[in-house]
Amino acid sequence: MNLFGEVFDELNEIVTNAERNGTKLTIDQQLQVTQIRALLSISQELSRIHHQGVNPEYDDGH
Repeated sequence: MNLFGEVFDELNEIVTNAERNGTKLTIDQQLQVTQIRALLSISQELSRIHHQGVNPEYDDGH
């Protein structure tokens, strides 16, 4: 599994375990979860751009 998948799964497990235990994440923890998810989204998009280019569907004919 790649690092993206590992971090995403671990983050979801932390949030799910807190919900199962009836524990609410603090505002700071919720913000941190949101920041991590945003960074994962950005890294996924940058990886896609690295492998496929900025606009892979556009072909200028050259």
